[in-house]
Amino acid sequence: MDEKRSKRQPVEFEDKGRPRSLVQVCEVCGKEYSFDTQPPPADLKCDRCGNGVFRSFLEVATADEVEEDYRAATERDFSTDDPSTDVTAADVRDLNNI
Repeated sequence: MDEKRSKRQPVEFEDKGRPRSLVQVCEVCGKEYSFDTQPPPADLKCDRCGNGVFRSFLEVATADEVEEDYRAATERDFSTDDPSTDVTAADVRDLNNI
């Protein structure tokens, strides 16, 4: 395992100007470790169970265009200035004339 750890490529903490975090999850107990500016130590052991095997992934620290679009489409609208519906009083009067 130590040979595999030493052959890893260095972690880039920025992607297209956006900061990223390296997240390592213990494969035994699931405890997460986050590294924002420096790579993890080569002898990293889990504080909870003592395991030395981790699953690694990079997490973008800021929202990107896709995430902002998703949030805009799915989050509840809290603006009090917007009407709750696009039905106007004239639409209701027109229904009475049918």
